[in-house]
Amino acid sequence: MQLRATALLAAAVLASPGAAHGIDYEAGEELSGVQLLQTAVMPERKREAKRAFRCAPVEKVWDETGRYEKEGYCGPSAIPTVYDKKKWHPGSPAEADLFRPLSEVRMDHMADDLFDHFGFLNDWINPFFSASDLVVVGPDGVNKSVGYEAIKKKYLFSQGDKFPNPVEMTFKWDGHEIHTLQDHSCMNSDDPYCYANGWLKNQNDELNASVFDDHDKFNIYAEKQCKMMHDRYDFGRENITMLTHLQETNPLYVMADNSCDKSEMKGPLPKDRDYAKHAYVKCLMNLAMTEIPYCYFRGCVLEGNRIGHADECDY
Repeated sequence: MQLRATALLAAAVLASPGAAHGIDYEAGEELSGVQLLQTAVMPERKREAKRAFRCAPVEKVWDETGRYEKEGYCGPSAIPTVYDKKKWHPGSPAEADLFRPLSEVRMDHMADDLFDHFGFLNDWINPFFSASDLVVVGPDGVNKSVGYEAIKKKYLFSQGDKFPNPVEMTFKWDGHEIHTLQDHSCMNSDDPYCYANGWLKNQNDELNASVFDDHDKFNIYAEKQCKMMHDRYDFGRENITMLTHLQETNPLYVMADNSCDKSEMKGPLPKDRDYAKHAYVKCLMNLAMTEIPYCYFRGCVLEGNRIGHADECDY
């Protein structure tokens, strides 16, 4: 897939201190200084904690290097992670890209979808989330959208009212409050994330079915969203790498748990900036052109800041 928004991507590259000063990042160098979502580094949750109800029951279990996911929890059960062990292993040529600022990786692959570049790294950085299958090449050689219905089919994961024994949850963070009814083993944990970034259905008049039907229109919308994040939070100064993104994922779900009324966990709450930083990685990967539809079909905002799912949202 060709990424059109080269101006934004180039701006992100030029804003990177690593790119500006020619810093060479060695493997492991950034680990000592990484700030995990504006909090102190959080230890892995003890296994017995999984017996308690969690609003955000997502956890990545890393190997001894802390770089490669062995298994992932979505709900109470762990699923072994299938990844490309030939490409990704300690000392492999590809591993260097985990430590480089993503803006530099972006510069080296300006027209590429970085989900394709990284390949099968883990259960959420892999080609499934490439935007390549959101377009088809028309008879005139121009990229066109595969259409709203095809995108909906790929990203509508909610079980809606078919989910057994759902739990009502309220998330409160950074001045927000949303109410949601469990509709999936673990994806309700993304309701506050998608809400914070403004990508649920009914949150933004500019984001609607017509956007997904028009590839150019969607590209412009995605570029605008990523530029807003870049300008508001100055992420270019943080030397965001793939490894910091991986390491910050567990703490983000811990904080989502902390913000939920049904959770027994207490601790720091997320900020909108934390959720935006996670999304901004997807901007560097492919202008968030797969993250945005994931959130749009994740749910919709209804009266009273209740998050609806599936049939409630009239997709």
